[in-house]
Amino acid sequence: MKAQKTEPARMPEYRISESESMQYKLLYQIRMGNMSTSELDKLQFLCKSELHQLRSELDTMLQELRDMNKQMQQGKNENHTEKDKESIAA
Repeated sequence: MKAQKTEPARMPEYRISESESMQYKLLYQIRMGNMSTSELDKLQFLCKSELHQLRSELDTMLQELRDMNKQMQQGKNENHTEKDKESIAA
């Protein structure tokens, strides 16, 4: 049975987590008190959404790694079984 490759959720072209300069600018604005409550709420929503999407991508990658590991382990087990049969036949 082959594992189906699932596509990660589509991400917006821009991610806060990919731009250190944007992170520093946001930190500065927050520390200086330059952001309104509604701007902070919007930022919190964007961060939560991005975190959810990143977690989903990570879950997908982890499942792919688990599937690859399982296939490798099955291949090793099959290889050992063949060697055992050959040594018994010899």
